[in-house]
Amino acid sequence: MKKLLIIYLLLTIYSCGSKGIEGDVNQLITITAPDPEETGTLDYNWILIDQPDGSLLSSRDLVYTDGGQEMTFAPDYPGIYIFDVSISQFGDEISNKTFKFSISDSRISDNNVKDVKSESWLEEEIEEEIEEEIEEEIEEEIEEEIEEEIE
Repeated sequence: MKKLLIIYLLLTIYSCGSKGIEGDVNQLITITAPDPEETGTLDYNWILIDQPDGSLLSSRDLVYTDGGQEMTFAPDYPGIYIFDVSISQFGDEISNKTFKFSISDSRISDNNVKDVKSESWLEEEIEEEIEEEIEEEIEEEIEEEIEEEIE
């Protein structure tokens, strides 16, 4: 039992050290538990170990297929999600695996692009107004010069 606990802790520490699998908010992500060499009926127990503070994801949101070997979820907030699956047979744990996901939100970068476009649109409008003012001033100067020449 101590060996399993040590292996589990090492796997958790190792998986937390890297960025993990990358994904995007609201993207469906499917995880498949490793297929152990054991034959017969296997039980898969998926646990959401960690998630970002703003996430409302719960175990009720996880969808299981293929007898529980596959689990699908849709991350609802950017950040790190960590899942663990333990595989057991007849109540005895055979193995477990930890999955780490680094989730980003591409909509945030799209909004930044829209803001930049909005600012450039505003700058173009200001430039047009300045050009119009300059044209008006030039026209006035030309009219004044013409009037002076006529007199």
